[in-house]
Amino acid sequence: MVTIKDVAKASGYSISTVSYALNDTGNIPQKTKDKIWNIANKLKYYPNAAARNLKNRKTMNIGFFVSGFSGPVYHKIYDGIAQGLEGSDYNLIVSFSKNAKKMITERQIDAAIILCPAVEDKVIKIAQNLGMPTILLDRDHPGGNHVYTNVLNSYEGAKIATQHLINHGRKKIAYLSGILGSHEDMQRFQGYIEVIEAYGMNQMVFFGDFTEKSGLEIIQKLDGNIPFDGIFCANDEMAIGLIKGLQAIGKKIPEDISVIGFDDVDVSQYICGGLSTISINYESWGISVAKDMVSILSGKEVEKEQIVPVRLVPRNT
Repeated sequence: MVTIKDVAKASGYSISTVSYALNDTGNIPQKTKDKIWNIANKLKYYPNAAARNLKNRKTMNIGFFVSGFSGPVYHKIYDGIAQGLEGSDYNLIVSFSKNAKKMITERQIDAAIILCPAVEDKVIKIAQNLGMPTILLDRDHPGGNHVYTNVLNSYEGAKIATQHLINHGRKKIAYLSGILGSHEDMQRFQGYIEVIEAYGMNQMVFFGDFTEKSGLEIIQKLDGNIPFDGIFCANDEMAIGLIKGLQAIGKKIPEDISVIGFDDVDVSQYICGGLSTISINYESWGISVAKDMVSILSGKEVEKEQIVPVRLVPRNT
């Protein structure tokens, strides 16, 4: 049985350095980590006893890592993934981002589905080094083997949403962002900007965080001085909060101000007779992701980068 001492001897590093590198701890340069991982893989060394026992068998577990279930979207994706795994021999383990590193490193799972920007690229790198299939949802592909991405067509959706406002005669169109730096927000902002610039309009950006509260607070901070007649909100939750704020100061939707969101959450159809939005079939997305993962685990070829379609749902706002 190969031990950590064998890896240390073959690599020329101390046992402590090898241990730090394999467990992604300590101040070890990435180049050194990669070298040690390559040697460990060649020697077929596994970092812990549980993983060694998995050398000739599988856990039959797929990990699904999320930041939380407080929003109206996550449970739909989960339901889809669970449906997609029906009839397979795999179990679905749902956990939070903070547990991803431990579960991947110790090979408590055979594969990972990650819907959380808090899972760092270095954790995904560990999965790559272990040859563990990983599907990233709504996140850029970091490169390398064993990693797949499924991203929403947020860019196209944002263009459709902004054009919808223009088609309704709006001249001063704002964008309400989500969490800055997130993949979905960057793509939605770029789509908004492309359409605004094409029409020679001035961009107007407000900053939220994907919560209903942040949408409401934008209106409260403006203190009745609303500089836009149309606004594209990066998700429905913020759009709902913003509409509540506008109604509180006597603004009529859509007579005074048009609002469009993104996601088509269940409650959207009840806001102002129906919130106009960009829709994604999250459950269908989850089913597709699960089936892709089962195919990958069975050795079949799956497209490395996939775009999830969106569509306009015009309602009353």
